[in-house]
Amino acid sequence: MNKLFVFDLDNTLIDNVHDYSDPILDATRLIIKTLGNKAPHVLEIIQMEQKLDKDRIYEINPSTGKPYYCSMGRFPGTFVIVYQQLCRQAGVTPKKETEKQIYDICMQAFDESRYAHNVKPEALPVLDFLALQGDAVGLCTKGDRPAQNRKIAALKHVGIKHFSQIKIVDINDDNRETGEKTPHDFQKLAQGFTNYTLSVGDSYGSDIVPALEAGFKGIFIPVRDWTTIGKMDEILAKVDRKRCFVFDSLTDIKTRYAEL
Repeated sequence: MNKLFVFDLDNTLIDNVHDYSDPILDATRLIIKTLGNKAPHVLEIIQMEQKLDKDRIYEINPSTGKPYYCSMGRFPGTFVIVYQQLCRQAGVTPKKETEKQIYDICMQAFDESRYAHNVKPEALPVLDFLALQGDAVGLCTKGDRPAQNRKIAALKHVGIKHFSQIKIVDINDDNRETGEKTPHDFQKLAQGFTNYTLSVGDSYGSDIVPALEAGFKGIFIPVRDWTTIGKMDEILAKVDRKRCFVFDSLTDIKTRYAEL
């Protein structure tokens, strides 16, 4: 084997940024319809949801006793809280029926029928290319294990079966202190590989930094999502350019392979 490439999944091999767009718009529309002229402007509702959802990443989920992290229940629950808070501001009583409607609307963001369609079109050609180079490919993804397994199945459905190792950082695992990827996760994936190892991902903090600490190089492919709004310049300024490449897309792995 020549090199080991460990890929992230969400927003690296499979798009999911816009999976939330329709549920956000539909839930906002329902809130406006329910509260009428007592509802704030649509932008205020969306900004309220975005801020609250970020704040709840490390909030304890009473069902698990652990932080929500990237679990499926966080986003729908956030929008229900937004509705409840807006009702209090408007001086009306929240309706359980409306809360359930909002929750169900937001769960559509995790509709597995979208997964195969959302696989990045350049993913298969790039992984085929790496296989031709004699490189090994691994996968390291975090989230709810059932949801991540369904996404991995979607990759297989479109012909992506290249992974020699797969690591799911299950945010509900009682044996983990954190729902984030750790240097130890990357060290385990690199066992048996004495050559060049690289981590490929869209999140510098989650996909690249712990890999660098484990002795990997990095390939950072930034994606502008709800976690990076207004922060991308700050994130790029932190990149260790001596040990991490910044690429525009997965295709750059092929076109700039000689640089790696």
